[in-house]
Amino acid sequence: MTNSETTLQQDAHVHPPERLDVEAKYTDPDAGADAEWIPITTLDLSHSPRSAGESGEHIRVLAESQTDLPPIVVQRGTGRVVDGVHRVRAAQLRGEPAIRARWFDGDDASAFVLAVRLNVRHGLPLSLADRKAAGTRILCEQEDWSNRAIASAVGLSPKTIAALREAVGRPGGQTRIGRDGRVRPVSTAAGRERAKEMLLREPTSSLRAVSAVAGVSTGTVRDVRDQLNRANGAAAPGPRRTPPVRGAETPGAQAAPPGPAGLDRSTALLRSLRTDPSLRFKQSGRLLLSVLAVAAIDPQAQEGLVLDLPDHCLDFVTELAQASVQTWQDLATRLSQRRAMPAEQRRQAVNPERQKKRGA
Repeated sequence: MTNSETTLQQDAHVHPPERLDVEAKYTDPDAGADAEWIPITTLDLSHSPRSAGESGEHIRVLAESQTDLPPIVVQRGTGRVVDGVHRVRAAQLRGEPAIRARWFDGDDASAFVLAVRLNVRHGLPLSLADRKAAGTRILCEQEDWSNRAIASAVGLSPKTIAALREAVGRPGGQTRIGRDGRVRPVSTAAGRERAKEMLLREPTSSLRAVSAVAGVSTGTVRDVRDQLNRANGAAAPGPRRTPPVRGAETPGAQAAPPGPAGLDRSTALLRSLRTDPSLRFKQSGRLLLSVLAVAAIDPQAQEGLVLDLPDHCLDFVTELAQASVQTWQDLATRLSQRRAMPAEQRRQAVNPERQKKRGA
């Protein structure tokens, strides 16, 4: 067995949805190097997810094209065509006895999911009825998958999958497997309670540590922590210094007024900064406020961004987010260094760009 076949076999047995890019192995134009020629008479064409059957017009278009047909996907051991029935018919119409194919090592349920994914993303698209039928079948065979995972596979919205789940009576268990392969509880109530108990015992525990033990997202842990802080009348953990009032020169100057009740410390600090004319009426100040507003995004909105981000953007956004962490750490270090300067030295420090304008 070749290395590529071994990789495909490992992917098949995982029972996605943690590898939503698995179809890329079959759709990449350069992925056909290890394809084999298979006699058409050995293929099983009876397992298409299309209820209306084959499209004669699409078959003729493929047969009359001057290009080589891309490799089809065949389930090893059964000869079942997972993807490429129209290409097989086109090859027959051309009078060709064999067709190039790549092997898929996996069970029937995995083969069906891959067939739907490939047909949703390329070739002749599946109809809405076919996608709903595919969603219903996957719900029955993989009911522990999340609505978003199934929706991504069949090209429907999570709300549509939720409605199908209710219609077929497949609520699943207390946990579901997400698109990233992680198991999450259907209801976060129990996880929130565990997070609350941990934070009450160890208030200084990190979000990630509590998240790992409680089985909820870091955003949920942050929300639980903020609720506890508000209930206790204490501010959420964060920088201890508040922005000085305009014109203040010493750390002992009057602090900015606290934010409205119900806001956490970060939100209150940001609101205070937004009311400072020395920031609002300067271009650099407005830029700073806009950047801080993005950094202060609330947990619910952050969770929405994470879940709605397209799969092909995950690596890029992760890298940029990690780079932003280092940038913010550097900024915090420089601000701390400036804050440690004597007041007279801080007054004398001038932005180089502003100094250039004055010189002009």
